Amino acid sequence: MWISFLLTGVSLMGLSAGGLLTRFINHVLPKKLPYAYVICGGILAGIIIFDLIPHSIKNFDFKGIFLGVFLGYTIMLFISHFLPHEDDKNVSEKTVAFLIIAIFFHHIIMGFSYGATELSHNPSFLTAIIFHQIPEGIAIMITLLIARVKTLSFIYIITILSIVFGISALLGQTFKDSGRGVDTLLTGGALGTLIFVTFNEIIGKSKNHFGWISLLLMIAFGVTVIIIYHSFLVSNFT
Repeated sequence: MWISFLLTGVSLMGLSAGGLLTRFINHVLPKKLPYAYVICGGILAGIIIFDLIPHSIKNFDFKGIFLGVFLGYTIMLFISHFLPHEDDKNVSEKTVAFLIIAIFFHHIIMGFSYGATELSHNPSFLTAIIFHQIPEGIAIMITLLIARVKTLSFIYIITILSIVFGISALLGQTFKDSGRGVDTLLTGGALGTLIFVTFNEIIGKSKNHFGWISLLLMIAFGVTVIIIYHSFLVSNFT
């Protein structure tokens, strides 16, 4: 049980750090927030390419992951089709909802996986989790700010996400030797939802507001941040 509380607190620390960093950027360079939003899309793309996809392929059946990704992406596409479209806006409340849904499912799978590992009590492992959560905190806060949603919502959102993370870790610790097929499908589904949000909602809509060169440079910068993260931080904390 204490592992659940520990990982909930660690998740809350990482998400809060990302939110505070974003608030600082917004205070110092308020007109540059849309640029930070695109960079955040690059960071999420980097997480998908260099973290989630390799981890999923290494630890789960490829066919199950592919099916999960297809189902997750298709469901998000279906929901998007029936929700009101706001093509004139770079970020809408719909984007906020999609991002939260994607990160919500990601936290369930991530918590389940971390709960099943024997490293959950390791300080270096916990530090790595904090750094992993920071980009997600940045993504949530930036999306809320640009969509002009009350930033108090950030506290509610990250609290719920962290609690979900902790409960999932507890379940992962309890059922770590069972339900492998369901775990594989859910992992793929979480990946599919995050792919949809990153490439359809964040990067996809941003292309209407920036030139291709500027857009690609900002995305590349975000991806580079994750490459540096994996080159230095991950090697030190694992």
